Amino acid sequence: MPDSKPDTKPGSARATEPHIAIDLSLCNKDGLCISECPAFLLTRGEDKFPVVAGDAAERCIMCGHCIAVCPTGALSLAGRHADDLIPLRPELDMSPEAVEQFMRSRRSVRRFRNKPVDRELIRRCIDVARYAPSGVNTQPVNWIIAEDPDLMVALVDLTTKSLRRLPYFMPYLNAWAQGIDLILRGAPQLVVAHAPKGGMDNTTNCIVALAHFDLAAHSLGLGTCWAGLFTHAAGRSKAIASALCIPESHKIYGALMLGKPKYGFKRLPERKRPPVRFL
Repeated sequence: MPDSKPDTKPGSARATEPHIAIDLSLCNKDGLCISECPAFLLTRGEDKFPVVAGDAAERCIMCGHCIAVCPTGALSLAGRHADDLIPLRPELDMSPEAVEQFMRSRRSVRRFRNKPVDRELIRRCIDVARYAPSGVNTQPVNWIIAEDPDLMVALVDLTTKSLRRLPYFMPYLNAWAQGIDLILRGAPQLVVAHAPKGGMDNTTNCIVALAHFDLAAHSLGLGTCWAGLFTHAAGRSKAIASALCIPESHKIYGALMLGKPKYGFKRLPERKRPPVRFL
């Protein structure tokens, strides 16, 4: 099922609308769009209708909160109207107990079946991950899915070469020398998130997007494991960036091993309770 209607075509009536347009015949003057806009682009006029800032197009971060919060569909944003967007379906809401079990049941999978995940399932996970929050809604995350078997072996080899001068990692390197992969655990695929260097904290942006991907994969019965050794090595290795065709202006900020779990889990293991302070 498509997640929205096709984009407005250039030259159409909608394409010529103001950046933010208010249909006064639908507006109920509740002011929700005014309160919700993080850039303060809307104010209340003398007639109580919202008034749009003259420089709205320049300052808008396209978060879409204004159009999403309006109960009457009176507002359009950059040519997109309420009926262009996906409505929320209450029947799909999860109870707090269901959410708790779902999130707690997510496990790091290190034993995979020798079969790659279908690309359509990966695209589905990325489609969920694109809704992850990012600094000022920059949405900077780019995705690479490594799945060629020779490339996966090469990435493990390059990782070991990058880490060989660090004594802490020697057990992993020695295992690889004996043909045992403790780097990517024989996963059939590797999900890599990269973004421009610097930016509005692209480390966080990529990690949050990967976490969304992680949970989306879990919902589809797929297995993931955070590829910390690979990510650490990728930050030091131009060879890894080259092997994955990462632009020089970009950096790898995180990665997930991906595959179909070889085994299932029947219960929740214990976790220590973290220290918490309320001030």
